[in-house]
Amino acid sequence: MKRKLFWIIGIIVIILLVVVALIVKQTTNDTDDKKDGYDTYKVKKESPLSISGKAAPTKIKTYNNNDQLGEFVSTVVDDGQSVKQGDQLINYNVNDQKRQGLQDKVNAAQNKVDQDYQNINQQPNNNDLQNTLSKDLNTLSEANKQLSQYDRQVNESMYASFDGKVEMENDNDANSGEAILKLVASEPQIKTSVSEFDITKIKVGDAVNVTVNSTGEEGKGKVTKISELPTSYNDSNQSESMNTADPESETTQTSNPVSNNPSIGKGNSKYQVTIGKLDISVRSGFSTEGEIPLDTIKLPKSVLTKGNHVFVVDKNHKVHKRHINIKRQNGEIYVEKGLKSGDKLIISPKKTLNNGEKVEIAS
Repeated sequence: MKRKLFWIIGIIVIILLVVVALIVKQTTNDTDDKKDGYDTYKVKKESPLSISGKAAPTKIKTYNNNDQLGEFVSTVVDDGQSVKQGDQLINYNVNDQKRQGLQDKVNAAQNKVDQDYQNINQQPNNNDLQNTLSKDLNTLSEANKQLSQYDRQVNESMYASFDGKVEMENDNDANSGEAILKLVASEPQIKTSVSEFDITKIKVGDAVNVTVNSTGEEGKGKVTKISELPTSYNDSNQSESMNTADPESETTQTSNPVSNNPSIGKGNSKYQVTIGKLDISVRSGFSTEGEIPLDTIKLPKSVLTKGNHVFVVDKNHKVHKRHINIKRQNGEIYVEKGLKSGDKLIISPKKTLNNGEKVEIAS
């Protein structure tokens, strides 16, 4: 009886050993299969570019007391009042006689031109009449120019040039040439800076996600301007270039100075970027954070083969050898053409891997 029990136990032990061996073998095979499979890299766009900056108005206009128009009477708006382009801000006792005098000059010049045309119609080959017409046309043009300048001066001194908010300076006590008020543009913008390593990744028109730090309010905007010159640009050479200019061209250089061999500072450069067209109202001076989504695709070196080829894996685990256009910048590899987000690439493909071959995928 004991011998029979011994044999039964022995058989059970043998069966257990066989089962364990089979399990170990299967596990080993699975591990080997996984080891033989390729790791893959999923193509994705680069992480958004983080920025920070402060809000500022797009424009600020100062309205000074312009006694050439007449006597400054008063303002017709309140401090902090929102106004629209064309709204009257300031009241002057305008000298109507001055404008009438300019208008009379225009009328007189126009009458002369009209008479010149009548005379030429009667004597079309008379060169003296043609010369007189030319002179009178110049006189008329100059008279119209003076009248337009006066009207523009009135408009610019009395009316809002753009939508904005009024900020009083001297209100009703401004002397000649002193500031009466400022008009702060309603449309905000954000000034920020981007390093030379990232500036080529963005362009005017790119969308920007904006957050106001103090309020947590979120909104959207667009890149409206990218400075051509770095923030470190130093125009100190301008005066030197003016002093060494040819005396004959001194007048031109004074009005349109040229900076020869300008200094742009040392170290890595940064460029000013303006974010505008915001869909939220941000008070001037408020700090903001933002992100600019990037369209750039960056690749690890391990997916590239000779000749800038990659192996793209389809849903059936077949590989497709594809040539891509790349650029190398600051030690990184960027895709210019040939791949899109979501493509799966073979990491460290073997030299023997062929186009159309089916492969095992480890990850």
